[in-house]
Amino acid sequence: MRSPEEILRGGAGIIEAGIKEESRAQGHYLTGGLEKSLSHIAGKFGPFRMLTGTGVSYANVLNYGVTAARVPFKEGSGAGTSQYIEGLKQFFMTRKGLGEKEALSAAIATAKVHKKEGMPTRASYQYSSTGARTGMIEIAMRKVEPRLDAHIVTGFDNLVSDVFARVKSETV
Repeated sequence: MRSPEEILRGGAGIIEAGIKEESRAQGHYLTGGLEKSLSHIAGKFGPFRMLTGTGVSYANVLNYGVTAARVPFKEGSGAGTSQYIEGLKQFFMTRKGLGEKEALSAAIATAKVHKKEGMPTRASYQYSSTGARTGMIEIAMRKVEPRLDAHIVTGFDNLVSDVFARVKSETV
C-alpha cells in the first residue's frame, strides 16, 4: 500500500517532468541548471498532507518575463560590476563559445536590447518550438493535468480501498 506522501511525490514527478519538457520546448535550456534545481517536499504538516515544489529564482524570469523598465541596466552608469552583465557574459561564453572580451561586448549589446524590448526579446522566439517564451509553468500544468489527476485519483482511491478492506476485515 502506498502512503499519501508517496502518491504526492509521484504527482510531483509528473509536474517536474512537464516543466522540464515545456522549458526545453520554449528554448530555455543551456546548462540544465533549472532542471536540476527542481525539487519537492511531500509530508504531513499537522492534519494536512502537503506537496511543495521549488526551483531556482530565475525560473520566475523565464516564466513571467521582465518588462523593459525592470531590466537592471543603465548604459554609462559607471558601475564597475553587474551580476546581470556577468550572467549574460557567461551565457555567451557557454552558448556561443566566445572569449571574455567578445562575450562582454555581446552581453552589453544584449542588455541594450533588453532595456528597449524587455525579456523575452522578439528575436528570442526563434529558440522556441512552441511559439511561447513565457508561461512555461502554467502551460506545463495544463498539459500534465489529466495525467496528474488520474495519478492522484487512482492513488487515493486505492489507498481508501486498502484501508476500508483492512478495517472491514478487523471488525468481522
